[in-house]
Amino acid sequence: MTKPNNKKPIDWAGIERDYRAGVMGVREIARWYGVSDTAVHKKAKAEGWTRKDKPKGPFQEHREKRAQAVEIIQPASVEPEALSDRARGIAGRLMDELETVTAHVGELEDMICSEEGDPRRRQALLKAVSLAERSTILKNLTASLKTVGETADGGKGGKKAARQARAEGAASGGSKFAAPSAPKLVVDNKR
Repeated sequence: MTKPNNKKPIDWAGIERDYRAGVMGVREIARWYGVSDTAVHKKAKAEGWTRKDKPKGPFQEHREKRAQAVEIIQPASVEPEALSDRARGIAGRLMDELETVTAHVGELEDMICSEEGDPRRRQALLKAVSLAERSTILKNLTASLKTVGETADGGKGGKKAARQARAEGAASGGSKFAAPSAPKLVVDNKR
């Protein structure tokens, strides 16, 4: 006895219609019609299907908005003080993002475990939000802020000059590390 064929026929006309419309991504189309995305790509290439526009995911729209908002600054016109202020602002925003991820790490891990089917991708995503990665990010951000703080003087002198200035300030400022003054004579010996 032969086994009955339980496979339903593939609706290539529907796949072509959705592919050409460009509303859904190829993976979504493949999942909807129960075929592999590779099969959709091969069929589209073989039959010369073209898409109206590539579908925009949530991250693509965000990237486009950010690209429009970014202002291009010529390197010659940037002053060191303005550059250090911008670097502090960026580091502050990155710290805010890290704080948000840390505050919601449990929710993120639950979401990753429930939504991601590929075990390798799931593991990579869990590693990205792990404590080790977040602490490394914090370490790098604080090192960056320290570097920005040290170079905020416009690159004049560096660490050695700053140390020397602090030493001179301590030596001349009347502190306990200052050089003692010359002794004062009580009696005038010039007579």
